[in-house]
Order: sequence, then structure tokens, then C-alpha cells
Amino acid sequence: MKTIRTFTATGVFDYLRMDLVLNEKLTFLYGLNGSGKTTALKLIMALLEPSLEPLARIPFKRLELQGTTHNHGDVTVVATKDKAGTLELRCSLVPDESFRVMLAGVDVDEIELQSRETRQNPVLTALSDIASPIFLGIDRRFRTPRMPVHRRRPPSPRQIALEFQRERNLEDPSFDPGLGEVAFVIEDFTSQLRRRQSLIDDQFRKQILLDSFAYVDPTTHGFTFEPSEEMFQAFRGKRAAIMHTLKSLELASEEFEKRSEEFFTTIENVIGTIRRLMDKKGRRGEPSKELSEALTAWFVNQSQVDRIDRLFDVANKYQAEQEAVLRPLNEFVELINRFFTQTGKEVSIDRVGEVRIRMKNKISSLQALSSGERQMFIMLAHLSLNRSLLKDGVFIVDEPELSLHMAWQDMFVEAVEAANPKLQIILATHAPAIIGGRDALCIPVSSVEVE
Repeated sequence: MKTIRTFTATGVFDYLRMDLVLNEKLTFLYGLNGSGKTTALKLIMALLEPSLEPLARIPFKRLELQGTTHNHGDVTVVATKDKAGTLELRCSLVPDESFRVMLAGVDVDEIELQSRETRQNPVLTALSDIASPIFLGIDRRFRTPRMPVHRRRPPSPRQIALEFQRERNLEDPSFDPGLGEVAFVIEDFTSQLRRRQSLIDDQFRKQILLDSFAYVDPTTHGFTFEPSEEMFQAFRGKRAAIMHTLKSLELASEEFEKRSEEFFTTIENVIGTIRRLMDKKGRRGEPSKELSEALTAWFVNQSQVDRIDRLFDVANKYQAEQEAVLRPLNEFVELINRFFTQTGKEVSIDRVGEVRIRMKNKISSLQALSSGERQMFIMLAHLSLNRSLLKDGVFIVDEPELSLHMAWQDMFVEAVEAANPKLQIILATHAPAIIGGRDALCIPVSSVEVE
């Protein structure tokens, strides 16, 4: 789902009415305990996943949701229950179809089983084709849209190992399955980064090799008789940049560093000698033997200096491409560490997706995080790095303030927006710190129906 515009409900628990007109980017749902905030979110999710069990379990008369999908434009979803106990679902994407199920005398726990057997119904098929919202409920399990089978990528060996570990630890009460899921997400993201980095590395090596056969057109590239001060200063900067790039490619061996150091130092001395002696020549007339030797050395080596210039340009491009590839991961690490530095922790993620938590002089795993820290890490990792999620969609959180310190509640909305600026965010909250003075974005969740 790209955006949700409105949600209306009547007869909720036989007395509540909900008329929600949601903001395009950020909405706070507020109300007293018992006003139906969690119920509203459950019903919205049930309409869009679709999930029949909540629709069967929660009393209501009529639900209607309007919004915009990624692939099908505007959509309206309607659910009704009649007095005979029949649940009916309709979707504007298939206006001539409906899905009906008789609830009377049926165990609610069997409803989902029945729906799986009737998934070929056009209404359920149409709803399943809509990417449902990302949802973080009170149980702090992160629910993400189901990815179509044709878009699922085969897991890597490390992902298989992570999934095996997660399944093995599910019976351990101290194990957090959310951390297992997010470890899988991070590994998937970093494996993609490694593939992209490998392509960039290969292209850089190829360009270095091809430059050995580059023809220099004398009509467009003249000879520099006397190196300028700008050339001398630039040469020093290029030396450092090229060495940094070659080290990142693991090409800068000890022998390589020694030879390159000798070359750069010699050329710098040659340039310095020419510039110093050319001033004296201007006063005396004839060039000295030392100047003649320096000019000869410059003439012989200028083609190599020109090649260094081209290598510098290629190295700069390489560094920019590598930084662009790593930027999402680095931005996530920087974002989560804004929170963790307040508790004396620091997150780092290596090239294979291994997450480490540094606490003073100790290195630990994700299991060292508190409940509030885990909540923030899991949420921001999914929003920043989960490649299965559409980057523009709906993110719903029920009571985001749970387990969060007041300072973190103040930072919550900005962090979510930084992790994914294109999301429509819907928060059901009691906390003034979460709302942060954005009163104009608050809407009451329900009212009592008057007969």
C-alpha cells in the first residue's frame, strides 16, 4: 500500500465509531485507554493483508478503507458483518466479485485455515496483490509485506545458517526472534553490497590495465615545459589519494609502496629543482648543468606523470562509487548510534554483515541489547536495509513509546523519517514526547455511537 487516506468503522464492539482521515506523511492516533487505537490498527492490517481471523474475532458492522496502491491506483476495501453472522469482503479492484464466509458456529481459530483453502477467490487474490503496510505491534514483532514468490531471492549459505540458528533457538525464552530476522536482513543487504563492490573493483582494475595502451593525441595534449606551483601541490594530493585507493583494493604491497614512494619523491624533487633553478636562470641567462639534468628527467617522465593524472581521476571516480554503495549502511549505523551512544554502546557492521556491539573495551553481540535498544535496532534496520520492503509505503506502529526512555521518544519520529523519508507513518500513542508538539497532525481514534 502506498498511502491510506481514510478508514471508517461502525459498530466496533457494538458502540464505537471510527472516522479517520489520515495525513499524507505523518498521523498520530490518540485516545484514552479503551478508545480502540490498537483495534483500529488491527482492523486496518486485517483488511490489507488480508487476515480473516481479526475480522472474525473483533465485533463490527462495517469497515471501509480508501487509499492508493503502487500498481493499481486508487483502491477501496469494504468489510461487513450481518446479523446472521456472515462476513463479506469487497475490493474495488474486482468490483463484480465478493468473498463471503459464514462465521456462525465456526471456531474463530479455523477461519484462517478456511481462508487458505479459498485463496483463489478474486477478492482475496486482489488484496494479496497489494503490498500491506509495515507493522510494529505491541508484541514488538516486525510484520513486513509478503514478497511474491517470483521476487524472492535464494538464500546465501550464511542466511541459511542464520535461519537454522533462529529455528533452533525459538524454544529458548531468552532468544529474540526479531533479532534473528534482522540479522538475516542485514546479511542480505551486505551480500548485495559485496556484489556491487566487486563489480566496481573489477572495473577499476580493468581501467588501470587499459590505460597502459592509451594513445595520447599530441594535438590535444601539449607538453608542459615548466611544471607550475599548482601542478606541484596537486601532485602531492594525488599521491595520497591513489595510495588510499590501491590499499582498499589490497594492491598496495610493501614492495609496491616502496617503489611508488621512490617515484613520487623523485618526481617531487625534480619539479622542485626545476622551479628553483628556473628563477636563477632568469637572472643569469644560461641554464646550469643541474637545471638541464632536471629538465631532461622531467621530459622523460612526463608521460608517466600524465598517466598518474589519469589514474587519479579513475581513483576519484572509484572512491565516489564505493562511497555511494556503502552510504545506506553507513547512514544506518550512524543513525542507530545516535541512540546507542547515550547508553555507552556503539554498533559496527563488517563486510559480511556481522553486527558487533562495543561497550567500553568489550565486544558483544546483539543479545547484549536491552528491550528498548532491540526495538530501535530492529525497526531502523528493517526500514533502512530490508530489500524486500518497498521504499514508499505505509509504516504503522502501535504505542511506539513502549520500552523507550523519554529522550529516545523525543528522537523517535525524526529517526523513522531519516531511515525512510518516503514512508507514510501512522502512530497510535499516548506519549506527548512522541507527538513532540505536532498537535495539528493528531486525530482522535474513535467516538461513541449514538443510537
